[in-house]
Formats: sequence, C-alpha cells, structure tokens
Amino acid sequence: MTRGLRAIGVGVVTVMFVTGCGAARALLGIHEAPKANAASAPLTVDQATRILTRELTAAFRGETMTGAVSRAALEAAYTGEGLRAQSARVKLASVQPAVAHSSLLAPQRTELLAVSRGFGFPRFIIAQTVAVAGSLPILYLLTCPDAATPYRIAMSAQMVPPATVKPFDPLSRGSSLVNDGTGLVVAPLGLLKAYAASMAFPAKSAISPSFAADSFSGQVRDGAASVAKAVAAQATFSQVHKVVTNSAYAVRQAGGDALVFGVIERTDFFAVKPGQIVNTAANKAFVLLTGRKTVSKAAAITTLELLVFAVPRSTGPTTLVAAREQVVAGSGS
Repeated sequence: MTRGLRAIGVGVVTVMFVTGCGAARALLGIHEAPKANAASAPLTVDQATRILTRELTAAFRGETMTGAVSRAALEAAYTGEGLRAQSARVKLASVQPAVAHSSLLAPQRTELLAVSRGFGFPRFIIAQTVAVAGSLPILYLLTCPDAATPYRIAMSAQMVPPATVKPFDPLSRGSSLVNDGTGLVVAPLGLLKAYAASMAFPAKSAISPSFAADSFSGQVRDGAASVAKAVAAQATFSQVHKVVTNSAYAVRQAGGDALVFGVIERTDFFAVKPGQIVNTAANKAFVLLTGRKTVSKAAAITTLELLVFAVPRSTGPTTLVAAREQVVAGSGS
C-alpha cells in the first residue's frame, strides 16, 4: 500500500546565514611566528577587517555563482562544518526557497568583536553582521589552524532573541581561548553533549540541564514529536544528536564568561514498517540528496545544528545566543 509521507524530515528551523595571518601574506591570514608581545593580538584591526571582508566576499560569490566557480569560492570562504553546511545550502537552494535568499545580498554593517591573543595557534576572529533592513544579527567564527592556512569561516549562526553578546577584551589585546573549561560553570564540550542529549527522540532518561530553556531546542523537540505522529502508520521515527567534537571553540570574555561555538549533527531515522512503500516525492530536498522518490525499508536525513552559547564563569545556567540548522545529507532504501 503506497501512501504519501509528507513529513519525511523534521521541519528545519531555517535561519539565513553566511558563513569565512606584512603585505599579501597578512591579507591571506598567514603569519610566520614573529618576535612580539605574546599578550597582544597578532592582527591589527585593519588586518582583521580585511580578512573578514575577503571571506564574506568569497562567501557571496559562492552563493551567487554556479558550478566550479561557486565551489571554489565556497572553499575559499569556509572550512570544516561551515563548509559542509554552506555547500549543502547552496545545493538545496533551488528546492528550498525559504533559504535561497542570503543576508549577503542586502546592505549590512559588519562589526569586529574579538581576535585571538598571542602568536600561537589556532587563531580566531569573531564578528557580527547586521542587515540594514533590520534582520537579526549573525555571528561568525573564523579560524586559522596554523601559519600556512588562511582564516576561513568555521561557522555562522543567527542571534536568538533576546540574546546579546557580552564584551570581549580590547581588540588591541586580543582574547584568549578556553581549552578545558577552567573558570567556567560547565566545560564547553560537556555543555554541548548535555544539550545534544536533551533533544534526543524518543526522550532519554531525565537529566539535570546546565542550560536555560530556549526556543530552538523546543522547536526541535516539538518537530520530532510531530513527525513521529505523522508517520506512525508507515514508519517508526527516531532522532539522534551527536556533538562534532572538533567543532567546540570557546573564547573568554572581558568579565570572565565565555562564548562557546559548537556543532551538533542530528540524524532523523525512519524505519519503514513491513508492507509499506513510502512516497517521498513531495520532499524535494530528500529527492535531490538521495535520488529516491520512494523508500520501502528505511530513510535517514542528516542535519547540522550550528550553535553559540554564553557560558557564565561562576553560577547560573548557560544560554543559547545564536543557532542555525542545515540539512546536509540523506539516504534511503
């Protein structure tokens, strides 16, 4: 018996986004180890601004061009999970009109928030853009892993109202990375794992969360429950969230708190019940990713959740500052 499966994937919380160490080498973000004050920033404000402009320009080309030109621009602008997410976004733009428009296409102002301190690696730049039209700010994390690799956009996410970003140390001094969670109410990686566990479906045993409730996780949980109900006659639905461990990046702020960036990979599983053939043609993104219009055994959809948290140094819960989702893969049989 063939029946349409309208809800093959959880309603994605789509948020528009765009995601990027003397002379030419500095502009490329490449620096040899100089003899300088290790307590100062390795980049001037002008250098950091030029790097940020270069990456946002490449990101714009990646979104507005096609074919090999687009792929080359995306690879010049993004790295890691940021590249994975943005490449999928561009690929799916034709079948997901809601995410086809980019804030890069609108007039915007850019603000440099923080640069790394000292001359070791990795290094980072944190920035924020706000479209003139009044859309919510977008946070960017750019990273530089070594002296031979230019800065690239590791991730970006849209601010979640009413969240704000507390000040960092002056740009002339730079800001330090938090490597192990010392001086924070919760270690960054532990926070991400707890957040991922809280969104599992079916829900796991109750845990004591170290974070405040937020609209993003609430929408994910509600969406999972809705999908499970919608497909109950044809398939059993489950959802797993797993932290991308090398994505965790924490930067100390002026008051001792930290801003934590991280990526969680969500997989939606559909175990098709015996005798059922599920029509997936209505889900154009799934068809584009898998080439399949029907499934009779199982289906899976992978989504990246790009998140930014404010973590206090002593007491109180952590809060979600920015979030974005992007479907990146699918499979079916």
